[in-house]
Amino acid sequence: MSMHHRLPRDPDWPQLCARYTGSGLLQRDVALIDAAQLLRGSLAYLATPYTRQSTDDGGRWCPSSSSLAADAAAGWTSRFACAGVTAVSPVVQADAMLQRDPWSDALDPLDETFWSVWCRPLLARCDAVVIPPLPGWEQSAGIWAAARAAVTRQTRVILIAAEPEGPESPAPFSDAPPPLPTTHFPTVSASASRTSAPSAASRVPRRQPVPEYQQPEGGTP
Repeated sequence: MSMHHRLPRDPDWPQLCARYTGSGLLQRDVALIDAAQLLRGSLAYLATPYTRQSTDDGGRWCPSSSSLAADAAAGWTSRFACAGVTAVSPVVQADAMLQRDPWSDALDPLDETFWSVWCRPLLARCDAVVIPPLPGWEQSAGIWAAARAAVTRQTRVILIAAEPEGPESPAPFSDAPPPLPTTHFPTVSASASRTSAPSAASRVPRRQPVPEYQQPEGGTP
C-alpha cells in the first residue's frame, strides 16, 4: 500500500507536507503569478472552505453565510481567470443551486456524502487542486478530502502563498495580437503657423485704388 493511502481522514497538513514536499505532488507557498504560469492551459480545482463558514452558531445552514463563502471563492476564480487559468469552484456552483430555493428539502447543504460524490467528477477531470489562503482552509474537512484524493490520483496540490496586502493580480491574459505602431506627424505651434502660413486675407489680391479723375483744363472735351 502506498503512503498516500495511509493519510488520516481528519486534516493533518504537517504530515502531508512532510511526506510530499519535494515530490512534485505538493507545492507550498506558491505566489499567484507563479501558480498561473504552472497552470495556464490547465483545468484547476479550486478548494475553498465552506461547511463551517456557511453555518450559524447552532450548526444550521445560513443562506447569507453561504453566499459570503461562495463570494470569496468566486474572487479567486476571477483572479485565476485574469491570469489565463480556468479554475472551477464547486462552492460557487453549489451555492448557486442552493440559493434558488434556500428552504427546499431537495438538496441538503450539509449532506457531506452527497456533496463528496457530486464533487468527485470535477476533481477527477482537473489537472491540479489549488488552495488559496482563505481563513479556515487548514481546518476544512472538504479541502483536506480534496487534497487527499488528489495525491492518491497523482494529481498536484498547490498551496497559494498568503500575501500581506491581498492576492496579487497578474496582468490580464489575452491572445489578441499586439497593437499596430502609431504614426506620429510633426506638429506646428500656433505661433509658427501664424508666421509661416499665409492668412486668407493675404492670399486675396488687394483692390487697387481707382485713380482720381481730373478734368483737363479748358473745359469738357
